[in-house]
Amino acid sequence: MNKKDMETIKTEIKAAIEEVGHRLIWEGSRRVKDLAKITKKRLYAYPQLKKNIERYKLDIADIQRETFGKSKSIVIFQRNSGDNAEKLTIEEQRAAKIRLIEQKIERDEAEIKDMDAALSQIKNDSYYRLIEMRFFQKMNRDEIAEKFPCDSRTVSRQLGRLLDTVNISLYGADALS
Repeated sequence: MNKKDMETIKTEIKAAIEEVGHRLIWEGSRRVKDLAKITKKRLYAYPQLKKNIERYKLDIADIQRETFGKSKSIVIFQRNSGDNAEKLTIEEQRAAKIRLIEQKIERDEAEIKDMDAALSQIKNDSYYRLIEMRFFQKMNRDEIAEKFPCDSRTVSRQLGRLLDTVNISLYGADALS
């Protein structure tokens, strides 16, 4: 192989490596944007998850008090519920319903615990209230700017900064571009 061919191959390899690098950077920034969207969704859900847990606890108390009896309006479907299937007692049915609700509580509590840990990273920031106003009270940037008081650009910049910290707390190095 002559020197000119070697240079051509080196140039093509360098161009291919550059293209792959650009593609990886683009995919990485897209992944970071996806994580930011997920974080916003999680923040919007945070107050509702807390309400869900209280409602689920009330549901469990109701189930513990209720009597299933022989009501025709209550149908409980069971796996393999044919003629040969073993019938669950009322207490077993009650325990199964309660366990399903307890699993919901466990998932919601785990999510709240993760969000509390992430939010604790910014709790002492002078702009923390922006997170509460935006995601928990569902105020738009202009409404926040009126109440905070600052202009809407400051609201956007500070929210972005705080969300970056929350993202890193939730996702670690995956949140970096």
